[in-house]
Amino acid sequence: MRPRTLLVLLVLVLGLGAFIWFYERDLPSSDERAEQAKKVLAVEKDEVQGVTIEAASGRVVLERVEGPKEEKEKKEEAGVEEVLGPPESEWRIVQPMAARADTFAVDGLLDALTTLEKTRTLDEVDRKALGLDNPRATVRLKTSEGEKVLRIGAAVPTGSSVIASLEGEDKAFVVSDSILSQLGREPGAWRDRQLFRASRDTISRITLTGPAGQVALAQKNDLFRVERPISDRADRDRVDDLYADLSGLTAEQFLDDPSRPPAELGLQPPQAVVEVAFKEGPPMRIELGSPASAEADPAAEVTEPGGPTLRYARIGAQVFETRTRLADAASRPPREWRARGLSGFEVHQVESVTVKDDKINLRLTRAGTDWKRGEETISYVPVSDFLFALTGAQSDQILSPAEARALGAGFAKPVLTVDLETKDAGKETVTLYPALAAGVPARVSGREPVLLLPRDKLQEIQSRLADVRNAKPLAAAENKP
Repeated sequence: MRPRTLLVLLVLVLGLGAFIWFYERDLPSSDERAEQAKKVLAVEKDEVQGVTIEAASGRVVLERVEGPKEEKEKKEEAGVEEVLGPPESEWRIVQPMAARADTFAVDGLLDALTTLEKTRTLDEVDRKALGLDNPRATVRLKTSEGEKVLRIGAAVPTGSSVIASLEGEDKAFVVSDSILSQLGREPGAWRDRQLFRASRDTISRITLTGPAGQVALAQKNDLFRVERPISDRADRDRVDDLYADLSGLTAEQFLDDPSRPPAELGLQPPQAVVEVAFKEGPPMRIELGSPASAEADPAAEVTEPGGPTLRYARIGAQVFETRTRLADAASRPPREWRARGLSGFEVHQVESVTVKDDKINLRLTRAGTDWKRGEETISYVPVSDFLFALTGAQSDQILSPAEARALGAGFAKPVLTVDLETKDAGKETVTLYPALAAGVPARVSGREPVLLLPRDKLQEIQSRLADVRNAKPLAAAENKP
């Protein structure tokens, strides 16, 4: 055979091989085809846009709600999360009520339907004998390519199986009866019981109204301040607890048609109100009523002192029972929201420190994992210990300047002044004054009140500072990256 003929044949073989590879590379393998053949519904759950369930428990219509693509992309670029509901899509109940659906429950239903396998195929069927003319349950899945209808008929006498069929097909299938547990839910059971889905950084303001009056907490640069009726930094731990109570707000029972009027439930007027304003989107108003009666459930656990209380609540027109501490938070006096912590910063935020007393003017700056003391590099250990002692200090009392002076506090000559600088959260100056019998007065820039620290806290801070001053410079070899 001539070389030219061999070359032509080689090109043809290579071309044929390339064609086969490109054609078959996206086709399922034999194992994948076998798995697909077992499935009753040839549909992926992400393709489903709507679900209608008709069963003895009632009829429920679920629809997937997706935000506009352009709006979603803008929010992703800006780093903004959806205030309520999952960021990509959300399921809602359309009938027999209008409410947000439990996305996890709907996801479980779609998993069960799209992975439903047939253990046997029946070619010649008597639909009446198999219970398919009057099915126990009917499921309609709406996709972009049309609607698929699954009917569940009679139970198989032997084994835990039922008969199923697809609309438009003459065949029937034997499938596991576990699908009935998904389809037999009451319509109300598809509701989303988690009532608050906002991430903390989407909140701009929280306003609490209770017996002690109204308190407004505003967030800026990831820090909350008491905005009304006094102006001060908010206590970080109390705000953390408040957000935990909000994010944990869950309906234990929805009261669609309460047997008692709102006034008897403590909702007209409400006993307490929590309003949350967001950087984007409408605000949320949570009205809190009286504790729910324990007579309805004698076996219910007794609430521990300080723990969440089962009470009536309302969001919009929806009344529900929830176990929460939000009413206690709304009842807290404004003064109790003020920060008892000496500093508003955490150690990891601090990039540089300037310390002044009657002897020194010390400058500390971060140098990788260690710190620079002037031009010398020292270990992070003594600096971290000093910063932890300073930023972790908690006051025993919060006093007005007049109250502090009445205790004999003098503000002419401080014992210690510390300037803290961060990369993104700004600067802060902490000033400590000579100890009094009642404690150590301290002031923080941006705050009017005087914090009274324990006497031993000043001693601890000064001791940690001495460790920083006396720390030996690291060897040159240790300083190299």
